[in-house]
Amino acid sequence: MFSRERRTRLFDGCQAALVWLAVLASVVADREVERLALAAMAAVALAAAFVALCPAAPAPSLRDASPTTREDESHVL
Repeated sequence: MFSRERRTRLFDGCQAALVWLAVLASVVADREVERLALAAMAAVALAAAFVALCPAAPAPSLRDASPTTREDESHVL
């Protein structure tokens, strides 16, 4: 189970990866690279769909919540 914030960041990362892979597939002239980019797009789309459909983890109670450090805030994934 992923927290809501983590699901959002992962979904946004998948969207960014899909955009870059689409650009790669449309710019490259090599047919094999284009197929590989399209296959990677399918895999990323499946990962994004899984994250979107995965149930959210329950929010931690105030007693269980630990203080957030600056390192935690800068961590991307």
